[in-house]
Amino acid sequence: MKLVRELATNQLFQQLVSFAIVGVGATLTHALIFNVSFEQLHLHHLVANILGFCIAFLVSYLGQFHWTFKEQAIQLKDKRSAFFKFLKTALLGFSVNLFWSYLILEFLQLHHYYYLVLLTFVTPVFIFLLNKFWVFK
Repeated sequence: MKLVRELATNQLFQQLVSFAIVGVGATLTHALIFNVSFEQLHLHHLVANILGFCIAFLVSYLGQFHWTFKEQAIQLKDKRSAFFKFLKTALLGFSVNLFWSYLILEFLQLHHYYYLVLLTFVTPVFIFLLNKFWVFK
């Protein structure tokens, strides 16, 4: 119980939890849009990814700026610069996801569920580190 109380008051832990919650929401948004677009609408995986990314970006930016990194965001003198750093970070994450989709779907020709695993569990760790130590610094 003491450990739980200590973790609840730890700012980094709180940021990790809120980042994960927002990130899960954004990632699920991306994955859902991708899956429906790719599997149901039969769009090319690139188009499905772009649609998923655009909507997930809005979910992520609003959640991370107004909740996860709220204290840091309030102190920022140049919020426009932070937005563009966030956008660059998101585009880098999107590029990583495009690489995963090419690797899994075209090069290895595996089922798209393998791609969704990488999109959901690998890329978000990279993005957290960039947000924590660059965007909202």
